Amino acid sequence: MFNSVVLDVVIGLVFIYLLYSLLATIIQEIIASYFGFRAKILERAVFRMLEDETKFNFKLSSIWYLFKKKGNGGDQNSTSHEFYNHPLIKFLGENKAQSKPAYIDKSTFSKVLIDMLRGDQIEPGDDVRPLIQKALNQQATNWGNTKISPETLKYLKSIWVDAQGDVEKYKVYLENWFDATMERASGWYKKHTQFILFFVGLAIAIVFNVDTIKIVEKLEKDPKLREQLVQQAGAFVESHPDLNTELSLQQAKFDALKSKINNKILPLSDSVQKIKAEDSVHIAKTEALISHRDALVKRADSLINTDIKKANDLLGLGLKAYECNCKDKSISWYKSKYISCFFLSLFGWTITALALSLGAPFWFDLLNKLMKLRGSVATPTSDDREKKQG
Repeated sequence: MFNSVVLDVVIGLVFIYLLYSLLATIIQEIIASYFGFRAKILERAVFRMLEDETKFNFKLSSIWYLFKKKGNGGDQNSTSHEFYNHPLIKFLGENKAQSKPAYIDKSTFSKVLIDMLRGDQIEPGDDVRPLIQKALNQQATNWGNTKISPETLKYLKSIWVDAQGDVEKYKVYLENWFDATMERASGWYKKHTQFILFFVGLAIAIVFNVDTIKIVEKLEKDPKLREQLVQQAGAFVESHPDLNTELSLQQAKFDALKSKINNKILPLSDSVQKIKAEDSVHIAKTEALISHRDALVKRADSLINTDIKKANDLLGLGLKAYECNCKDKSISWYKSKYISCFFLSLFGWTITALALSLGAPFWFDLLNKLMKLRGSVATPTSDDREKKQG
């Protein structure tokens, strides 16, 4: 028969992981927004496409890159620099100090690349095919006469042949190339943010003293505590029936606002109007970014002062409640029992950090399944027992 005590302990632990992973996710998103993680990952993806970059692997140097003030894209004479210097891309930047956009549409990518190949010396009605062919033959763009990297040039020639010189088909091939690269870039972003999420989770675990080992011990020994925590978990699930949608809603609103701001300048043609529009767009985007951060901070504060506070009061979490209960005198490799206890707690905090790095959606889905399982495991009544005996 299924052990309901074990199930309640697991539910309580998963609920704690969910609450603190929500907090960790919010803090990680604040950090990502401040340092422009998405813009830098996108920049690296474009750099890889246009500069034959093949060494962008998941390692500490690539993590450090996310925190640098300036990206490490191409130099002044590179095609990636020319790409980001295109007016359309510049207008998509967050602000003047950090002008790299966090999102680029595939149609924008294809237009900018076609512009670079055909150049700006063109009139309405001109056939752009000879200009694109000329750029591919001379291995340099017609926009800024920038040399195209060999591997990138091979691919551009390959899809130009596949398109049979049809510019519209060529755009489709360029957009497909961009989509395929963005799928990989999304994977890079998830890996990098999960790595950062671990350290955010470790900091949270230490600050709030969320020691997995001690939490399990408390839940095992105290039936009343288990029941109260399970009830709080049930109430949380009922009040947040679609938490995953809630998690993405704020970012979706922010993305929609940025898209709306970007579209305001696209119809403009006069250069003076564009300069004025660029200034107003940068101001609007800065205000939107600040508003987004403020919303995240407010959300974190609300989470800490409501659900997390209730759980902490039940479990006695927090550094103020930290006690060294280590009475194992067999530990001889440290003279002080407090040092020994600290390392045991560090082990518990590390387990918590690893759990939080999995993200709130994972723990919310698991909590939902466990609550349904608990509901299906009904406690036998006296009538049920009598029927079985009969």
